[in-house]
Amino acid sequence: MDAERKATVGGGRLEELRRLRASRAQAFRREIAAHSRYVFQSGFGLVVSALGITLVMGYIRTLKDMPADWPADLVGWIVLALLCLYTPLRTYLQPSDTVFVLPLEEGMLSGILRPLVRRAMLMSAVRVLVAFGSFVPLYQLAPITEGAADSRSPWALALALAGAAVWNVHAAWTERRMADTAWRIGLLLMRWIASVAIVAALLLKSFGLALGFTALIVAVWYLLSRLVPKHTLPWDRLIAEEGAARRRWNRFLGWFVDLPTEFARPARRRWIAWTVDRLAWKRGNAWRYLYAKTMLRSETFGALWRWSVLLMLVLLFSGHPIVDLIAFVIAVLVGGLQITELGRVRFAENASVVPLAQDERGRSIASIARIGGVLLVALLWLVASLPNWPFSPVLWGAALIAALFWAGWLLPRRVTKSFDADED
Repeated sequence: MDAERKATVGGGRLEELRRLRASRAQAFRREIAAHSRYVFQSGFGLVVSALGITLVMGYIRTLKDMPADWPADLVGWIVLALLCLYTPLRTYLQPSDTVFVLPLEEGMLSGILRPLVRRAMLMSAVRVLVAFGSFVPLYQLAPITEGAADSRSPWALALALAGAAVWNVHAAWTERRMADTAWRIGLLLMRWIASVAIVAALLLKSFGLALGFTALIVAVWYLLSRLVPKHTLPWDRLIAEEGAARRRWNRFLGWFVDLPTEFARPARRRWIAWTVDRLAWKRGNAWRYLYAKTMLRSETFGALWRWSVLLMLVLLFSGHPIVDLIAFVIAVLVGGLQITELGRVRFAENASVVPLAQDERGRSIASIARIGGVLLVALLWLVASLPNWPFSPVLWGAALIAALFWAGWLLPRRVTKSFDADED
C-alpha cells in the first residue's frame, strides 16, 4: 500500500510539473504573439519571403546550370556543421524553482528533462536530414564533390550526419551537467572542433575512414567527460540559459517594437551620438537637444538602424530593380514608423515641471523627425539606386520625391499628432 501510495503521489507531482511547464510555455508564446503582428506589419515578412523566393530560384537555377567552380564542399560543410552544433533546450525554468521545485528534482529529471533531451535529439536529426536532402542534388552535381558523392551511399551518409546531430545534443546536455566550468568550456570547444571535422570528413574524405574517425572522436570525448563530476540537475545553468533565450527573443523583437523592459538602459553609441553635440548651446535648442540625444541613445534608434542595415543588404545583393524598389519603399515606410515613437518620449511624469518653454516641444520633435527621416531616405535611395546604374530617372526620381514628401512633411505631422494626442 505504501509503494502504491508513493507511486500515486509521485505521478500526481509529475503531472503538476508538466502542467507548470506547459503553462509557462503557453504564457511565453502569448507574450511573443502579442508583438509578432508588429514584426509582420513592419515588412519583415515580405523581406523574408523575398529572400526565400530568391534562394529557391537560385537553387533551381544552380541545379539546371551548375557552375564548374560552385563551392558545394564549403557550402555543405558550413551549413550541416552549424545545424549539428545547434542544440537548444527550452526548459522554461525560473529562479524561484530552486526553492519551490527543488524537492521534486528526481521527478523533474526523469519526467521532464530527459524527455526534452530525447525530443531535442529527434528534432536535431530531422533538421540535419532535411538540410542534407536539399543539399544532395548539389552535392552529386557539383564537379568539386561529384567524386566524393559517387563513392558513398547518400542514405548511409544521411544516417551518419543524423547521428552526429544526435551526439551533439546529448553531449551538450552532458556539458550542462558538468560541475567544473573549465572542463565544461574545454569539452565544449572540443565538441565544436570535432563536429566541424566530422562533417568535413563524412562529406569529403573516404567514408570508411570518416566513420572510424567519428567513432574515435566520440569515444575520446565521452572518456574525458567521465573524468568530471556532474550535477544531477544543473538548475542554475538551465535557468541562465532560459533567461538568455528570452533576452534573444526580446532583442529580435526590439528590432521592430520598443519593448518595455526593466533591463532597458541608454546605449552610448558614440559613433552617432556626437552629432547632437554640434547643436549650438543655447536655451532655444534645449528641447531639440534632449529629444535628439534620447532618440540616438534609445532602443528605438537601435531598431531603426538595424532594420535599415538589413534592408540595405537586401538592396545591395538582390540584383533586381523591382525588388530593390519594393525593398526601398518598405524600408522608408517602416523606418518612418519607428521614428514616430519619438513622439511618445517623456522626460517627467508632468512635462510642465521641466523649466523650458513648453511650446517648443512639438516643433523640436517634428524637426528631429524631419531631419532623421530625410537622412534615412537619402541613404537608402543611394544604396538602392546606385547598383541599378544607369537607372530609370523617372522611376527612381519619382520614388525619391515620394519618399522625401513622406519623410519631410507627412512624418513630422504624424509625430506631432501622436505627441499632441498623448499630451491630451
